[in-house]
Amino acid sequence: MMYLVLTAMLALNVSADVLNGFTLVHESLNESKATTEIQNTILLGQFEDLKSQNPQRVGEWLDKAKTVQAKTDSLYNAIETLKLDIVVQADGSDADVNNIQNKSNLDAGGQIALVTGRARKLKESIEQYKADMTEMVGKDSAKVHYLNQTYNTGMVTKQNGDKISWEGAIFESMPVVASITLLTKVQADLKHTELTVVNHLKNQVDASDFRVNKIEALVIAESNYITRGGRYSAKIVLAAIDSTMKPKIIVNGRELEGDKNDYIVQAGSVGTFPVKGTILLPRLDGSTQSYDFTSSYMVGEPTATISADLMNVLYAGIQNPISVSVPGIPAANINVSVSNGTLTRTGKGWNINPRVGQDCNISVSAKMSDGRVQSIGSKPFRVKALPPPLAYIEFKDDKGNTQQYKGTGRPIPKAFLINSNGVRAALDDSDLDVKYQVLGFDVNFYDSMGNAIVKTSNNQSFADDQMSLMRGMSKGKKFFISRVRAKGPDGIERVLPPLEVTIN
Repeated sequence: MMYLVLTAMLALNVSADVLNGFTLVHESLNESKATTEIQNTILLGQFEDLKSQNPQRVGEWLDKAKTVQAKTDSLYNAIETLKLDIVVQADGSDADVNNIQNKSNLDAGGQIALVTGRARKLKESIEQYKADMTEMVGKDSAKVHYLNQTYNTGMVTKQNGDKISWEGAIFESMPVVASITLLTKVQADLKHTELTVVNHLKNQVDASDFRVNKIEALVIAESNYITRGGRYSAKIVLAAIDSTMKPKIIVNGRELEGDKNDYIVQAGSVGTFPVKGTILLPRLDGSTQSYDFTSSYMVGEPTATISADLMNVLYAGIQNPISVSVPGIPAANINVSVSNGTLTRTGKGWNINPRVGQDCNISVSAKMSDGRVQSIGSKPFRVKALPPPLAYIEFKDDKGNTQQYKGTGRPIPKAFLINSNGVRAALDDSDLDVKYQVLGFDVNFYDSMGNAIVKTSNNQSFADDQMSLMRGMSKGKKFFISRVRAKGPDGIERVLPPLEVTIN
C-alpha cells in the first residue's frame, strides 16, 4: 500500500532521477524474489522428506502446501504476462521487462490493464488469493493481519487528497517503470506469502507430535555431589506435560500432594536412601497407565575446607588469601567470619589481614537449599609478624635480564654495579609475595689507610657521591652497604643486615 501512495504522487510529472529510482527498486525486488524462491524450494523439500518418514500424518498438510504453491504460481504468472504486455505496448515486440526503454510512457499501462478490464480482474484475483491464504492459516491472528495489510486493494488517497481506485493508482497515467515495479512488488509479496503459509502448515505437522499443552526442559543428574576428579553425568530432556490432567504420584509408599509434585524429606542421618514409586496417569479412554521409577540420594555430614593459599600460618599486617569450600554448597551461599582481623571477599576467595599477638579463628556457615543458615565449622591459624627481608642490588646482565646481587662473597662487575637500579629488599626464598620499600641506606668505603668513608642515600637509588666512589674502585676491592631501612605493607620500618659487595 505504501508503494501505491508514493507512486500516486508522481502520476504526471516524473524526472529522470525518479524513473531511474524505480528501476533500482525493481532490481532489488527481483533479487528479493529470487532469494524467497530458493527458501520456498528448500521448505517444500523438507516437507517431502517429512512425508517419506510418515506419509499418513504428513500427507494432508503437504497437499495443502502444494495447493498454496499452485495458487501462488498461477497468480504470479498472470502478473508476469500482464507486465510483459505493458512493456511491449511501450517498447515494441522486442521489449524486455527488466530493461525498459520508454520508462516514462504514461499510456501503456492504462491501455493494456484498464481499458481491457485486466486490472479489475487482477484485483479480484488478489482478493481471492488473500481469502484462500487466510483460510489456510486459520485462527493465527498475526498471519491474518499480515495478509490483510499486504493485500489491501482498497481506495488510495492521492497527494491532493482525492481518492483513486487500487487499479487506477497502479495504471492510470502512470509511467511504465512505476507500474512494472508495483506489479513486481505484488509478485515478491506472493512469494513471501507462500513461504509464510507453507511454513505455517509445516509447523502444524510438528505440533501434532505432542498431545500436551506444556513442554519443559529438565536436567536429571546422577548426582549433584561430585568430588574432585570425579565425573558429572546428567540427562538433558524435554518433558511433555498435560497441565489439565494431574497424575497420581506415589513415592516410598506415600502419595504426593499439591500441584508441583515435589518430594521433600528431612535428612536426619547420613547414608544412602532409596527413592522409588509409581506414577499413575489417566488415559482419555478412562484407563490408567502406570510408570515405575527408582533412584537414590546420599546424605553426608556437612564439612568445610579452609586453607590459607600461601602456607599454614597468617602474617600480620598484610592481606593473606584464603580459600573456603563446602561440598555441595555454591560459593555465593558460603559465609566466612574471622576473629582478630579484618576480612575482605575477592573474586576467588577471601583476604584476611590479622593482627599480631594472638591466633586467628576462621568460622564458616552456609545457606542451605531450604533457606536455613547452618554453621559448618571453624579452623584456627597461627599469626606471625612478617619475617625481616634481605637487601640486594638489582641490575641487568649482558642479556638484559634483571638479576639480584646478594653478596655472599661472589664479585659483581663494576659496569653492572654502576648501571644498577640501586638497593632493593625482599624476603629471601619465600613463597610470600610481599613488596618492601627501601627508604635509604649507607655505603661504607675504606681508603688505603683503612679509614672509613660513609656516604648516605635517602632513597633506594645510589647517591651521586656513592656512585663517584664506586667508579674509582679497582677489581677486588670491597665496600659495605649498611643501615638499610625498609618498610613493608604492615607499615613497620626495619633495619636490614648489611650487604658486602666485591668489585670484579
